[in-house]
Amino acid sequence: MEKMRKKGYLYLIFISVLLLLAGCQGTGTKQPVKVGTFFGGTDGVSISFVEIFPPTKLDQNDIVPVKVLLENKGEYDLVAGAVKAKIFGVNLNAFSLSGNYIATKGTLIGKSEGSFIGGKQEINFGNLHYTIPVTNSEDFTLRARVCYPYQTKGIINVCLKSAISKEAGEGVCNLEGEKVGGKDKKSGAKGSVSAGPIQITSVTEQTRGSDEIRFDIKIENKGKGDVYSPESICDELEDDVKRLEKRDQVEIEVLNPGDVRCRFITGDESNKGIVSLNKGIGTISCFKKVQDTIEDKLSINVNYVYIDSASKQITIFQSSNTR
Repeated sequence: MEKMRKKGYLYLIFISVLLLLAGCQGTGTKQPVKVGTFFGGTDGVSISFVEIFPPTKLDQNDIVPVKVLLENKGEYDLVAGAVKAKIFGVNLNAFSLSGNYIATKGTLIGKSEGSFIGGKQEINFGNLHYTIPVTNSEDFTLRARVCYPYQTKGIINVCLKSAISKEAGEGVCNLEGEKVGGKDKKSGAKGSVSAGPIQITSVTEQTRGSDEIRFDIKIENKGKGDVYSPESICDELEDDVKRLEKRDQVEIEVLNPGDVRCRFITGDESNKGIVSLNKGIGTISCFKKVQDTIEDKLSINVNYVYIDSASKQITIFQSSNTR
């Protein structure tokens, strides 16, 4: 009887350990699932205020640091100094803060198979001290802006087939259907576009003439911020005229297949140029001469500058010694 009781205790301990391990595994950080070439997603560099810098409530006599956290949640590495952030949206002189951009001091790596979590970095904007007299309490919205260059890559399975081969029933590959995969699409290859706020959301093909194929490529701003042409400079985008001139423009470059020509808004036919977005969406058609029927990879880089922002509500109370 005593042996049976001991066995029962050991069994209960064994089950308890298993449940404990299962609980620990359930609370761990979930690794992103990679299907295909890329992890995918619509994030780039996010910005947020560090929780207590500043606190949501402070006394007028308080002097507190203001800090933001930058996180690279996409799949593109950014060198030191490439990402810049600034405070805006309030009378900065009254808060004893500067309105200048401050650049990152270190590299912000993107997600990869070597690192499931992208780089993080804090930026310190100095101390906040509100210098205008406060009556009772006053509410303010403190805002921060991040500006950075970014690149979205697409490596998409395509079919190079002439009209003659199509009519002859060549079965190596199929022209029809959507070539870019996603959770809401039944066809196409998942993981064919890297994570970034600008996404290649559609690639379709059709024959053009007897020996030419056309790629129709759709590009969309899937992030919460604004996109600007890749040669834009963050400080210059503070100017209203410059901002309107550069806004809603991205540069695409077709790296593969060779000899692809795209028709850009400038009237040029090349493998590289500017695409304008209208209400966050832009399309472009590209062409290539074909002979044999082959499967290939449509390799595209989309380059741009992106601006996003974050806000924090703070309340400043009248100091007791000023009542």
